[in-house]
Amino acid sequence: GYDLIMTSFPHFVPRLRAMGIASEYFRIGFDTRVLDLLGEVTPDIEASFVGGISRHHGKALPMLEALARSTPIEFFGYGADRLERTSPIVARHHGEVWGLDMYRALARSRVTLNRHINVAENFANNMRLYEATGVGALLITDRKDNLGDLFEVGREVVAYASAEEAAELIRHYIAHPDEARQIAAAGQARTLRDHTYRRRMEELAPVLERYLEGAER
Repeated sequence: GYDLIMTSFPHFVPRLRAMGIASEYFRIGFDTRVLDLLGEVTPDIEASFVGGISRHHGKALPMLEALARSTPIEFFGYGADRLERTSPIVARHHGEVWGLDMYRALARSRVTLNRHINVAENFANNMRLYEATGVGALLITDRKDNLGDLFEVGREVVAYASAEEAAELIRHYIAHPDEARQIAAAGQARTLRDHTYRRRMEELAPVLERYLEGAER
C-alpha cells in the first residue's frame, strides 16, 4: 500500500526490493537544537553506557557485566530492575534517563560505549552513533562493516570487536585524556558537518522528487 519504504538499515533495502517493494536507504542523524538546550556541560564521568538492557540486548549483557568488573564504566537507562541483584552492573547503575537527561548523561561522559541490537546485524545504525558524537563524547562502538562510511575509525570514533578490546579501549582513553578529547572533537565535528537532520533533509529531497516525478508519469 506504500509507494516507497525508506529505512536506516542498509541491509533491509535489497530485501524489500526483492519483495517488489520500492525502498531507499535513509540515515538517521543528530538534532543540533539539543546543544542549545543543554548549554555547557562539564564532563565528569570517565566512561558510560547509556542505553537499555532488555531481551533485545541479551547478547550484550555478558559484555556489559565484564566491563563493569574490569573498568570504571557507569550505567544509565532502563532495564536494571530485571537484572540479578548479584550483577556487577547494579552497583554502577544510575537509573533511567530520557530526553535531555539522556543527552546530558552522554555529554558528561568523556568516553561512552555503544552496542547495536541484533536487528542491526553487521551494520552500524543506531541513534547513539550520532547522539554521543553530537554532544562531544568519545564514542567507542562495536565494529561494523559500514562504520567507515559514517566516521573515520581511529580518528573520529574508535571500534571494538570483543569485550576484551572494549575494556582495553576504555582504560586506554581514560589514561590518555588528551587523545580522547582529540578524537571526541573530531567525531563531533564530523556529526555536525555530515550527520545533522538539516543535512538529512538535503539528502531526502532529491529522493522524494525522483519518486514523485515517476508517479506523475
